[in-house]
Amino acid sequence: MRLALVFCVTALPVVAQTDFGALTDAERLAFGTELRALLRAEPELVAAAVTPPNYAAEAYQEKAQADLDLIASLTRQVLAGTQIALFTGEDCTDCANALEEIKAISNTYDVTFKHHVMSDPASAALAEQLGMTDVPFYVMPDRILRGHMPDIVLRRYLTQ
Repeated sequence: MRLALVFCVTALPVVAQTDFGALTDAERLAFGTELRALLRAEPELVAAAVTPPNYAAEAYQEKAQADLDLIASLTRQVLAGTQIALFTGEDCTDCANALEEIKAISNTYDVTFKHHVMSDPASAALAEQLGMTDVPFYVMPDRILRGHMPDIVLRRYLTQ
């Protein structure tokens, strides 16, 4: 394959003078064969044309990375060596359900969790740093889940 590339490079002055619209059938077939071989060997040559950039995904990717960096910087305080943290508040029906479900998951699947109650100033400060105001919410090393998650969803995240 490299030999073909060398021939292409050495033939560059000739190619610059070639009228590709006037190739004979044999020349067109040979050129097509070489071009296909080159593209198979070096697919990155056309990757940008075949898969254009996804600008929306790139924009969210930066925000997602910033969120992951934030979680990483607060992991010690938020997770405290556990797999998941649950933030709850008082007088919150969803919070009571979330706490009971995570306790059941913890007992069944040997999953450790950290419970943060928003009436504790330290927990409230962590929630503020995370940009979370509504309880319940869950924090894992790679994500934040807003609102009460059904136990089947939590089990899937925690037992993968």
